[in-house]
This record gives sequence, structure tokens and C-alpha cells, in this order.
Amino acid sequence: MTSCPSDWIGSVYLFIQSDSTSLPDQYDTCKSTVYNALRNVISEFSGEFPNSIEILKVHKSDRQLILYLKFCGKSACERFLQGYRERRVHQHIQNQLGHCLNMGSLQVHLELKVDTQMLDTQLDEEEKCLQYISSLKPSYQKDDELAELDRLFRNVSLGTSPSPENSNVLPSSSPQDSNQGSPPHTLRSISSEGSTFQFQGQDFIDRPLTSEHHQIFAKSVGTSWKKVGRTLKQNCHALEDPAIETLAYEYGRDSLYEQAYQMLQRFIDCEGRKGTLQRLVDALIKNGLTGIAEKLLLVQENGLN
Repeated sequence: MTSCPSDWIGSVYLFIQSDSTSLPDQYDTCKSTVYNALRNVISEFSGEFPNSIEILKVHKSDRQLILYLKFCGKSACERFLQGYRERRVHQHIQNQLGHCLNMGSLQVHLELKVDTQMLDTQLDEEEKCLQYISSLKPSYQKDDELAELDRLFRNVSLGTSPSPENSNVLPSSSPQDSNQGSPPHTLRSISSEGSTFQFQGQDFIDRPLTSEHHQIFAKSVGTSWKKVGRTLKQNCHALEDPAIETLAYEYGRDSLYEQAYQMLQRFIDCEGRKGTLQRLVDALIKNGLTGIAEKLLLVQENGLN
């Protein structure tokens, strides 16, 4: 971790709520995707020191996500307060969460608190806000799970592969990104080395679903996407009833490609390292769609490679 740029340290609670969706439920279902979106927002105000603002912990209430933020350096805190006062923090959070949750019109309500002090009503008195934040010293270290996600996101941005045993980060791609490969912060889970499965007498390495698998499935499955989704839902709570019909309703005006894409995206986001090629192939076979399974497996060259 990068050392603190100064001795000025403080913390604050950022409350995030949306009337159109339960953010705590979304966080439970798509933890790494939502966390990465929030992490990207915070990084916008960190300046030259990447760790000058950190999310130490994510708490949940009935309707709110509560970020416990640590500031390491007064200038970073000033930048954040200015962005919050000008509602740029609000806009960034709306854009990032709306994108990763496929809810373009998502509206969020934010509150900034230090203990019992509501800073939203005192934003024009910046020095007072800084004093409140500085008075609340972080009481614990960064959550281990968030620290691991940070490490994996950094590995991807540097072009290195996350370690197989610890990789449980989920993709955050969207149909608009699919023709451009994986975005910079996309992480695919890594299955255990040596895990294989058989298809038509040939061995194939089980591995994470790639953007190419995703596109082939969405282009090929047609109206059968619902059947495949119902098969996948047996071990995927994100696709449990009424998720399939909800997706069909939400994207009913869009193409079958979009509906199939969103269903598989929901599966990938929820399952993480367990959402592998073998599970999708098995679901296709159970629904008599072996032709699509063959197309997916052609992405792997010569079976065991």
C-alpha cells in the first residue's frame, strides 16, 4: 500500500440510497461489480496519491449502503468535499452504479456523516467539516475482502493475472463494451488448474466465461435463453424466480440478444469463480442446444490446450 502523503488522517461515513432499487441487495448479489463502481468514483478525487482516499468498509442498512471512508491527506479530503458540494460525487456514483447495474436512469441520495454530525448542512463551512472528519480517526484496518478485491483490480489494470486460489472478482462488462474486449477494470474468475470436463468424448479445460463466450451465447440462443436461464437458476440465486420473467419484462423491447446477454451477465456477476464454461455447456446440453455448446468450445483450441 502506498504510504500516507501526510500526517493528516480522518474518516467519514457516506450513506448511499436509491428509491428505484435496493442497493444492499444489489451489493450482496454483485459485490465486486458494485464495489468496483464505487471504488472508481472515490479514485476520481484521490489526486496523485491513489490511496489518499480509501473505502475501509461497506456497511448495509435496510435501504442504504454505508461507505466508511478514510482520508490520508487534507488536500484529498478538500477535493472530495468540493466534489460533494458541487454534486459531482453524486453524479459519478449515479453514472457508475447505473452502468454496472444496467439502470441508466438510476437516482441516488447521499448523506455525509461524522458520528452524529450531518455534514450536508454544513458544506459551505469547509474548515468545520475538515475538523469533524479529522476528529474521527479510523478505528480499524481495511476489510480483508475489500483489500483482496483492490489487489485483483490492480493486477488487471497492470495486465497481470490474479492468482487462481484467491480470484473471486466478477466481470462488469456491458453489451456496449462487448465488441471492444474487456474494460480495464474487468476481472474474470480463474478456475482451479487441471479442472476438466468431457464433451462428446473429448476433454476440455473448465475456465471462466470470456466476453467471446458471452457474445456467442447471446447471438445464438434466441428464444431459448429463458430455458437455459431456468436450468442455471438451480444453483444460482440471482436467477431464482421471478428473475427470468423480470429480465424478459425489463428488456422486452430490446432484442433477444440483449435479453440473453443480460441473463448470462446476471449469472456471471452472481457466481464469480463458480460461473464457469462447464456449467453453461451443461445447461445447453440439458436443453438440447448442443450446437451452441460446440460453438463455445471452439473458443478453446483443440480441447486441452
